[in-house]
This record gives sequence, C-alpha cells and structure tokens, in this order.
Amino acid sequence: MDSSDQSNTGSHRAVDPSAPGAKREPRQERGQRRVEEILDAAEALVQEVGAAATSVQEIAKRSGASVGSIYHFFPTKEAIFDALRERHRVEARLVAEGIRQNAPQWATQDLATFVRGLVGPFTELLSRMPAYPELAVNAAGHRLPRDETTDASVREAILVAFTLRWPHTTPEERAIRADVMDAIGEGLGSLLCQTPHAQQRAVMDEFGRAIYGYLWTHEPQP
Repeated sequence: MDSSDQSNTGSHRAVDPSAPGAKREPRQERGQRRVEEILDAAEALVQEVGAAATSVQEIAKRSGASVGSIYHFFPTKEAIFDALRERHRVEARLVAEGIRQNAPQWATQDLATFVRGLVGPFTELLSRMPAYPELAVNAAGHRLPRDETTDASVREAILVAFTLRWPHTTPEERAIRADVMDAIGEGLGSLLCQTPHAQQRAVMDEFGRAIYGYLWTHEPQP
C-alpha cells in the first residue's frame, strides 16, 4: 500500500500547484470528468468506512479508474482529500450565493419558512457531501477549520436575509444576530465532527429548531 494512505486526514492545508506533491489539474473535459468520478468515489468511501480506511486502491475500484490514472491526477491519498475539501468549500459558497439570491422569495414569510430558507440548503449540502465533517475536522480540537472566503459568503447571505426580514433594524443589530447564529453554527460543526453520518440529518434538524427559537425572540410579538 502507498505510504500516503496512512497520512493524517485531519490536516487541512492549501495545496501549492507548483509543489511536487500537488494535484495535477486536468486540461481536457474528459480528464475533468475522471477527476470528479475519483472524488465522488472517495467521498462515498469516506462516508462508508472512514478516511483512514479509504485507500487509493479502493477508490480506483469504486471509480472505475486505474490506480495509475488516479496517481496521474493525485500523487497521494491526502491530495485527493485536499481536493474534496476544496470542492466542499466551493459548494458551500454556491449554497450561500443561492440563499442570497433567493432570500427575497421567503424572507418575509412565516418564521418557519424563513429558517428553512437559511438552514435547509446547508442540510442538503451535507446530504450531498457526507464526507465533509470528517475531512474538514481539525483532529486536535474536533472543530471545523474556518475559511475566510466561505465564511464571508455565508455571512453576507445571512445579512441579506436579515435585512429583508427586519428592514427597520440597524446594521449593527443585524450584525450581532449574525454573530450569534455563526457561533451556534460553529458549535454545530464541532458536534457534526463527532456524529455518525446516519445521525447528522437529525442534528441539522435540531440546529434548525435552535435557530428558530433564537430568531423568534426578535419577531414582533402579539
């Protein structure tokens, strides 16, 4: 077995494209499809058996690629995991952009609909990318590492929704509410890192209830 299969999957580092061990970007559409198939296979295997037990050989079997083809694009197993982490970050930013664009459709409806609009897309993202918590976790502290670009995208989306729902509040008031929601979400991330995949949807449902209860305190009361 390649020694890279025994790497610490808890690390979260940027990949220098010029480094000897960096992922090789495909130059043709066919190569890009192959890379996505490899990543899909790795995602599924991490969910099923965990990152440590996922090997390049098993990824090759699941994806239908040869081991040599995988090493053409990814010199190590950790490089595959780094690519998955980046795909997760990109998808999270797309989810945030979708919330920002769609918020006018649901931001002024009942509170339950509002919370679903905020939380639901991230629940669905976790369903599509079940390896996210394990691959993103910082093993030393069981916390999800922060990514400034992704965090900024999510925060902007939340503030857009808050502005639409509570237009008469000040930017400072909305910023504090976003800070609190972010803190709750960070705690949720730590919990997800320790939760089996089969139970993660239930955790996300409870997160939605927690957000509902908090935001309800800011709703006009009869």
